Amino acid sequence: RFNTAASSKASCAFGEANTALALFGEASLGSLTNLTLSHDGRTATLVLRGPAGVWFGVGFGATAMAAQPYALIVAGDGTLCERKLEDHGPGKMLNASFTLVSSSATDGVRTVVLTRPVAAASAEHFALPTTAGEVDMIAAVGNTPQFAYHKARSSARLALVPSARPACVCAPKRDLHMSYMNTSTIKFGYNCVDEPRSDMRRHGDGTGRAVPNMACSMDTYHGGLQCCKHSWFLTDIEQNERIPTAVDTYFLKWRFYFQEYTPASPPAPASHKHMHHWVFLIDQQVNDYEEDNAHYGTQSIGRISATLTGLQLGLEDLHGMSTVNMSFFVMTPHCHAPNCIREELWNADTGEILCNVSAKYGHPKNGNTSAVFNEADYVAIPPCIFGFQPGLQRPWQINGDTKIVAHKYFNNTYRHFGQMAQWTGLMTYATDPY
Repeated sequence: RFNTAASSKASCAFGEANTALALFGEASLGSLTNLTLSHDGRTATLVLRGPAGVWFGVGFGATAMAAQPYALIVAGDGTLCERKLEDHGPGKMLNASFTLVSSSATDGVRTVVLTRPVAAASAEHFALPTTAGEVDMIAAVGNTPQFAYHKARSSARLALVPSARPACVCAPKRDLHMSYMNTSTIKFGYNCVDEPRSDMRRHGDGTGRAVPNMACSMDTYHGGLQCCKHSWFLTDIEQNERIPTAVDTYFLKWRFYFQEYTPASPPAPASHKHMHHWVFLIDQQVNDYEEDNAHYGTQSIGRISATLTGLQLGLEDLHGMSTVNMSFFVMTPHCHAPNCIREELWNADTGEILCNVSAKYGHPKNGNTSAVFNEADYVAIPPCIFGFQPGLQRPWQINGDTKIVAHKYFNNTYRHFGQMAQWTGLMTYATDPY
């Protein structure tokens, strides 16, 4: 019988306060592995199924390895281990908290049954949910018996529902995934926030039209960073066999220039203060947006904007401070050729422009096109530098409540994918002890 109440304060599928529900869930994780999980609130039984002869595994509470999740890994011979993964790495093996019930292979499918406590054995193990809902999962399979780099990977969700008492039916959620060569998949999703923080949700293409940015939905996304993942090649699926297996190895050399620090010796101040990094995105966490034109091919200039406060500038080393006074020594934008024109940063409270940077493209009019910062068709983005030395403008003083407005202007005569609109730099806090 359907509930006809117009509204309710009841939580969906939750048990009584401080009471662990007995739960059950089963899911095909990206068509790579299958997981069944059931528990009585104290002990859980898990059944994993995957290809026999090669390793496979599942990670809990994450949509990517970057989250460093807890994982169950089954080797090609059926042995099982628990690991704490790392981003693009195997991580480390954990002390076993499970009891292996059985491990068998039939018709090319390995089935592993285990039990383990619902509670986490350590801070690095995963505590299984005791209330109904969904759990983010990742899954992967290899092409070797021993745990190594994956052949295919995917993200998915496992829905857990009460198994020993009635529960309401929750509204379904829709997740969108992108597939590479019909093997690996990733969850798609950008959090396009609303104005005034970002134009992306309402006026996202830079033309002023009341439309969201194309990158806000996979249905309209044309391409960009979501299509550029580790080991992915931008080729047709028919060309997969032509991708070479060779790996290029390269080395980076870093050279650091520094001034030795001399502590303050009154009345002489310290030789210098520690600089803190700051960075924010005009497109607010998309960092992969699309620039479009209302009349494709007609010469046009687009603009996106953001309004935020000093505390929202992506400040480093805040350590819980809610009131800050800052001096900004470096301000510089980040944008892409060939369409970036300029970026502006304004103090909206005073109407003063803090930094205005125009992209400089390598061109014969500027001299030799092989010279540094004038390479043909490349873009140079000079920063705004502030200081107390002769010839420099004194640093801008900004506090946590200062209202900041940022603009990016770009050539959107033609559509461009994978665009970025950042501001970053270096600053000091007035409260720094050195």
